Amino acid sequence: MDPTSANPKEITVSREKREVRIRWRDGHESVYGFDLLRRECPCALCSDQRAKQSAAGGPSLTVLSGPVFKAGEIQVTEVKTVGRYAINFVWSDGHDIGIYSYGFLRQACPCPTCRGDA
Repeated sequence: MDPTSANPKEITVSREKREVRIRWRDGHESVYGFDLLRRECPCALCSDQRAKQSAAGGPSLTVLSGPVFKAGEIQVTEVKTVGRYAINFVWSDGHDIGIYSYGFLRQACPCPTCRGDA
């Protein structure tokens, strides 16, 4: 991966459209829905939960704390930069510990070109 490909030029968060749009320095543009970003949170707690679900062959019975949101309901309440390498979201479900590095976000780009669908 070209080093500039994971270097954002502009980051825009739209609560109305429920998306984060990143224009990268190499000219590529990525658009991430809030549901995708929340579901793919890279924090240890969420990664561990995904690993448990995968090992069990699907969702497991867990005790949830805080509100439960359906697809289309989660919102970003705050966005913070983390140094020069990442951003952090505060979600409407209270979760706020995920640090989304720019490299992680670029690799997670959901566009057809990046997913190999183009």
